[in-house]
Amino acid sequence: MDAVAGVLQVAGALREALRGNDPVLTAPAVAQALLVVIRADFASLNDLDIRGRASAVDVELGNLDGPEEPWGQFWEHFGDSLTCCYTERIPRLRTEVMSTRDFYSDRQWRSTGMYTEVLQPAGVWQELVMPLPAPPGIARRLVFFRAPGSGAFTSDERDAAVLLQPHIGDALRQQARLAAARLLTARHLEVLRLVAAGHDNASIARRLALSPGTVRNHLESVYTRLGVTSRTAAVALAFPDTTWT
Repeated sequence: MDAVAGVLQVAGALREALRGNDPVLTAPAVAQALLVVIRADFASLNDLDIRGRASAVDVELGNLDGPEEPWGQFWEHFGDSLTCCYTERIPRLRTEVMSTRDFYSDRQWRSTGMYTEVLQPAGVWQELVMPLPAPPGIARRLVFFRAPGSGAFTSDERDAAVLLQPHIGDALRQQARLAAARLLTARHLEVLRLVAAGHDNASIARRLALSPGTVRNHLESVYTRLGVTSRTAAVALAFPDTTWT
């Protein structure tokens, strides 16, 4: 498939997938087109809490029959692996699509702890990392993986990833916004907009002619419906266009 045609196919599939309720990247048309344009054995959308050293895999695409990635060892080697931590260690590259070979020769890569203790046991030889906008405190990246014998990612594939990066970021934002709108009432959203503007519960109560207890109840309902535990997380899900960086 021509690279430009492939990028357009993925972008169109993302738009179609937004009409459903499932994660956009798991839509069959999106997943299939992505792994053709960027030839990979599998991919995953990872949310990394760098400060808390916690990880979440939100979406997985492709052949995932191999062993799971050992997250404890991942964090042990994270800071020493430029392929994994470059978005945090090199500010000018924070949003750049990069691959393993941008940082290491094959020989150097084989000698790293990230490869020998984490990725090789998981059946991974090379990575291509696409940073994406995310809620505060989260480093989100769509990572494409190749198994041993598959070779390295090409410059054309990285160029395709660069072209797709804003489309995927916009789709994830829109998906979060639509999901929050489906789960929350108009009053919930009204309260959250004031939270996002920096108002405390007392100020929100005065502006909406409610009691502080009612405002607190509304926020607790919001947390339950969105599956979060804080004001910051709730605002990030409801208003990703202004809070995701």
